[in-house]
Amino acid sequence: MVWVLVLLIVLAVAIGGGTALLSKRQKQAVGAANQVVPGTPTKAPASWAGSHDPAPRLHRRLRDTMTALRTADALDDGTTLVLRAELEQAALSWDDRLVAMAALPPAAAADQLKLATDAVASIESGVAQYISAATQRTDADTAAALAAARGQLDIAAEIRKSMEAS
Repeated sequence: MVWVLVLLIVLAVAIGGGTALLSKRQKQAVGAANQVVPGTPTKAPASWAGSHDPAPRLHRRLRDTMTALRTADALDDGTTLVLRAELEQAALSWDDRLVAMAALPPAAAADQLKLATDAVASIESGVAQYISAATQRTDADTAAALAAARGQLDIAAEIRKSMEAS
């Protein structure tokens, strides 16, 4: 009879430990999937993974855009890596701004969210131009696509400056 009690205690401890381990791994996986740039923690809460509010949707657009950017690593060389890093930094910066905007009252955040939407669209366009450069056949076409990507990044920077000025 005692061995049955000991067996039940061992099973309860094993199940409890297994549940805790699975819960920890699931939280880590959700946290990693929520990152805009892998390896760089985000301030965005895990609840944003399925939210339909504007800021979480923009966060997911940035995350998905950076996922697309990582698929174009064949283009990476000394000159393009700088642009790639700038695209990533712009996405991270806007992601932090989205988290801050989400804490504002809706009326105060509305105008800023419109600008953030434009900035996210500009980053998306920049990444699309960057990826397009990877498929160009000539150096001139590649340079033009990269210049277009840089132009989109400049637009996102101008939007940021206009927000800071107001």
